[in-house]
Amino acid sequence: MKTIIATIKPVHLNDIRSGEKKFEMRKTCPVELPVRVLCCQSGSSGKIPAEFVVYGAYHEKPEDCPGLVDKACVSMQMAEEYAGGKEIWFWQISDMIDYCSTEGYRVRHISEFGLKRAPQSWCYVKEGTT
Repeated sequence: MKTIIATIKPVHLNDIRSGEKKFEMRKTCPVELPVRVLCCQSGSSGKIPAEFVVYGAYHEKPEDCPGLVDKACVSMQMAEEYAGGKEIWFWQISDMIDYCSTEGYRVRHISEFGLKRAPQSWCYVKEGTT
């Protein structure tokens, strides 16, 4: 399984941790699924406090799938503005691990994966660095 690092805003990361957020909304999607997603919290200087797995993703216009928008914990207006009239990806969040509250895990840092700064959206992790 490939691994990516995705930058996620703290509010969305908290919703993922709580189990409320079931889908992550993005303009692009990794080519091969499933994919392991290391969550880099934006504004945290590169900390990775959680991960999840994406087994499936949907490519839709937000107005055509209000249920997915709702499960992404964003408003329809925000989703439509983000999409700009185009289809976007809804990554289905599964197998979430919160490094802060799960025994045997530690918060990681992007530097462990050869990165000097967090990705703008997401990027693949080089083989052998996970």
